[in-house]
Amino acid sequence: MADTQNVDNTQDNGKAPRKAGRLRLAAGLVVLVALVGWIGHWFWFQSTHVTGDDAQIVTNEITVSSRLSGRLSEFSLIQGDTLKKDSVVASLYSRPDELQLASLQAKVEGMKAELAYQKQRLALSSDQLQGGIRETRDELDADQATLEAAQAVMDSAEKTYHRSKNLSTSGAVSQQKLDEDFYTYLTAKADYERARRQVTVDRTALDNSRIGLMSGPTMSLPNPELLKAQLQVTQQSLAQAEADLRHQQVQVDDLTIRSPRDGVVDKTFVDPGEYLSAGQPVLMMHTPGDVWVEAKIKETKIGDLKAGQPVALHVDAMPDQTFRGHVQVIGNAATNQFALLPNPNPSGNFTKITQRIPVRIAIDDGPKERLSPGMMVVVDIDISGDGQGS
Repeated sequence: MADTQNVDNTQDNGKAPRKAGRLRLAAGLVVLVALVGWIGHWFWFQSTHVTGDDAQIVTNEITVSSRLSGRLSEFSLIQGDTLKKDSVVASLYSRPDELQLASLQAKVEGMKAELAYQKQRLALSSDQLQGGIRETRDELDADQATLEAAQAVMDSAEKTYHRSKNLSTSGAVSQQKLDEDFYTYLTAKADYERARRQVTVDRTALDNSRIGLMSGPTMSLPNPELLKAQLQVTQQSLAQAEADLRHQQVQVDDLTIRSPRDGVVDKTFVDPGEYLSAGQPVLMMHTPGDVWVEAKIKETKIGDLKAGQPVALHVDAMPDQTFRGHVQVIGNAATNQFALLPNPNPSGNFTKITQRIPVRIAIDDGPKERLSPGMMVVVDIDISGDGQGS
C-alpha cells in the first residue's frame, strides 16, 4: 500500500514542473507578442506623428494703461479678478477736470440762449423790414395817385387859363376872371410839383427800405443782414465751445480707466494713491478661452507639417483631460532669430544645434476656459493626412 502511494507522488511531482514550464512559456510568448506589438506601434507612431514637448499655452495678453497722467484714487483689483467689458479698472483724481467740464457746459448753454435771442431779433427785424417795405409802398401808391390827380387838376387849370386868355383879347372875359384862372393854374402847378417831389421821396424811401436803411419807430432793430452776420459769428463761437466741451468730456472720461474686453486679471502694477504717468501700465489681463498652443518643433521635422493636420494635446496640469486641435500656422523663422541677446560666435568655433520653429496650434475640443497661459503641453501631430483635407 505504501509503495502505491510513492508511485503516485512520483508521477504528480513530474507533472508539476512540466505544467509550470508551459505557463512560463505562455507568459513569455504573451510578453514577447506585447513587446513586438508595442515596438511596432512605436515605429508606426514615429512614422506618422511629430511629437513636441516644448509647447505651452499662449494667449493675447492685454496691457491696460492710463491715457492721462494723474494720481490713482481708486484701485482694488488683484490677480484672478474677473472683468467685464467697460467695467471700471481704476480712477484718477478728477475734481478739477469735472469743474472745468461744468464751466464749459454752462458756457455752451449760455451761448445757446444767446443764439436763440439773436434768432428772435433776426425774425423780428425781418418782420419789421417787410412791414416797413409794405408801408412805404402803400405811401408811394397813395402819393402816386395824388400826383396823378394833381396833374389832372393842373392840366384842367392850364386849359382854362389859356381859354380865358384867348377870350380876353376879344373882351369876352374880364381881366379879373383871367387873373383868377391864372392864379388857379399856378396853384394847381405848385400842387403837382409838390406831389411829384413826394413821389420821388417815396421811391427813394422804398429803395432804402429794401436794404433796411430805415429810421424812426418803423425800424427799431438793426438791419437783418447785420443780424445774420452776428448770428453766424455766434454759431461759430457755439461750435467752438461745443468742441471744447466734447474734448473736456473725453478728458474726464479718460480719468476712469475701463476694461477693453471681458477677461481675468493676470498681474497688477500699481497701488492706490500712486501717481501714474501717461501710458503707464496698470494691469495685464487675458480672456479665458481665447488661448492656443505654441509648439516649438525641430527644424528637421517641420517639413512634414501642414496646416490643418490634427493634433493631440496633453496638458501637464491636466493629465486626465484630452484636448484636440489642429495645426493653424507654421512659423517662417527659427526662435533663435528673436533672441534678445543673439550669439555672434566671435571665436570662430561652431557647434551645430538643431533649431526649433514655432508652430501655432488651435484648440478645437476640450475645456479651454480651464487653460491658463504658460501651462506646458506635449503635442502629437498626425502627419499621415494631407493637412487641409484631414
